[in-house]
Amino acid sequence: MSGGNQVEAPYGTWKSPINPDDFAATGSVVLDQPCVNRTNGKIYLLESRPDEAGRGVIVEYYNGRGKDVLPKQYNALSQVHEYGGASYIVNELTGHIIFTDWDTKGVFDLDPETGDTKPIVDADKKVYYADFNSHPNDSKWFVSIKEDHHGSNITDIQNTLVAIDASTKQVHTLAQGADFYTYPRFSPDGKSLCWIQWNFPNMPWDNTELYIADWEDGVLRNQRCVAGQQRKAAITQPTWSPDNVLFYSSDETDYWQLYSHDGSNTRHINLSDLETAEFGMPDWFLGGSMYGFVTPSTIVACYNKENRWHIISIDVESLQWHELRCPFVDISRINALKPVSPTSFVVVGATISLPVMASAVDIDKGGIGSVLKKSTVITIPEGYVSEAQAITFPRIHGPGGGEAHGLFFPPRNPNFRGPSGSLPPLIVATHGGPTLQQGSGFDLRDHGLITRGYAILQVNYVGSSGYGRPYRNLLAGQWGVSDIADAVSGVEYLAKQGLIDRSRVGITGHSAGGYNTMCGITMYPDIWACAVAESGISDMALLVAETHKFESQYLEPLCFPPGTSKDDRERILKERSPINHASQVKAPTLIINGSDDAIVPPNQAYNLAEMIKAAGTEVEVKVYDGEGHIFSKGDTLSDIETRRFQWFERFLSCKD
Repeated sequence: MSGGNQVEAPYGTWKSPINPDDFAATGSVVLDQPCVNRTNGKIYLLESRPDEAGRGVIVEYYNGRGKDVLPKQYNALSQVHEYGGASYIVNELTGHIIFTDWDTKGVFDLDPETGDTKPIVDADKKVYYADFNSHPNDSKWFVSIKEDHHGSNITDIQNTLVAIDASTKQVHTLAQGADFYTYPRFSPDGKSLCWIQWNFPNMPWDNTELYIADWEDGVLRNQRCVAGQQRKAAITQPTWSPDNVLFYSSDETDYWQLYSHDGSNTRHINLSDLETAEFGMPDWFLGGSMYGFVTPSTIVACYNKENRWHIISIDVESLQWHELRCPFVDISRINALKPVSPTSFVVVGATISLPVMASAVDIDKGGIGSVLKKSTVITIPEGYVSEAQAITFPRIHGPGGGEAHGLFFPPRNPNFRGPSGSLPPLIVATHGGPTLQQGSGFDLRDHGLITRGYAILQVNYVGSSGYGRPYRNLLAGQWGVSDIADAVSGVEYLAKQGLIDRSRVGITGHSAGGYNTMCGITMYPDIWACAVAESGISDMALLVAETHKFESQYLEPLCFPPGTSKDDRERILKERSPINHASQVKAPTLIINGSDDAIVPPNQAYNLAEMIKAAGTEVEVKVYDGEGHIFSKGDTLSDIETRRFQWFERFLSCKD
């Protein structure tokens, strides 16, 4: 049904092909952490499966066929930094897989051919491991990040760089004293080890340091910092070339650009016309991989510019580059790309019309390539796809002026049209981080709303990545002020363009986006017709008291200008805590949380709900048992979408 055969129906009531159960369907997964055994061409993926309560399963792909290789009693997810990542690797010397198990926190050696599994570290539920790397010449040695939670509070948590001797199960400390370590990587000749470290109050996108040391059978010698010390920068994703030259990404030019260090000289891989492109993203998760060597002189890399991802091939000698004919516009995971052969690579990403998938791409042929796994079994005809419209709008609310960015998705459903003369309701969605970025690829959650007749505005407010360090830094000292002000400015912009019904605007978000949602309904109560907040912060003082180590000093750059006094800190925390302004809330609000959320405990949800209810505004709270900060169980995901669809239809749809 299309064109003249469309049914006229109120926006928000259209029948959608996307249903709540689709988010829990067997075969729908979160795809992450591609790994490759280049000696035999086998590709591995981590699939987090909602229908298995979010269990992380390692799957091997070879000759177009996939098979589970992780025994069912294991869950290959890590918990370092709470957000995890980098939970397994392939040891190319043996063909075995080294992984950590979520439940026991043990580290295991897995033979993917037989399923035989043996521990290589004595498990301790208070000691987490992740971000492994295997020695290229000695199969017994692995390096890893270790996070020790013995002790009574977060100040006692110790992060170290360690070597694991798999033959003895002994763990040797290689580096300690810094607050955080990531990216331990052996050089191809096995003679050197690199890593990244940083200290409070920095986050990994503020200022980190890249180190190299000589490796001598479990001992590091001649440690030296080669980037991030003399010139402050956020260093990320170190990668060795086949001839033992260290490459990395640094934002010392204000944009994450590629560099190389050959032991004495540092070289900027300065690509013509890509000086403001970003070859990297914030390290919220471990194990970032967005570029790699397919040959000794050729890199395949992802970069982000003007809110769109691209994949290119780079000749590292001539610095000539060309864009590959790949339709992926959104690289959704920090661990997204790995070389497979001199002519191919595996990438995890989304296109304009297709959701996230893992594909093996031939460099010469381009295209989508050979699809290994799709993140969802649901197929949406292109007639339902609303293509992102990148917008830049004036920052008319809040401090600072200038411009902010976003993505606008008009409602689209080939079977329906809105009533003549009416405009669609708008749902403003704000991403987490707050340093992350919403991309332009197809998103099933957004299209579950778009196909029901809602317009969506994804706001990449100041502080978002993808636009350079200066744009990220505009949020410094202004979290809870400038971000929500940008969302309101975006609403005003779309209303002025005549694209939305200004009287029917909702807001939603997860994590920092949930906080943004809560700030919105308290600071701008007349803007919103309803709200849905997931894993959001309502009390900043509680966040300071209860959150985990990784983010325990994140408020320093986000909320407190240098030199802020103790009294001013307390005032700022109070002013920017939605719970202290709950009496202003007019928008009916649905609050969602996980019972086991260590980042934003559920008391943040319950306390705000009580205050909103006391003010006489409708509010509902749903806390899901056994869920953490990021929801992963199929029945949870299905129930959340059911509640969201019902909430928005009740308060935003244009029916009488």
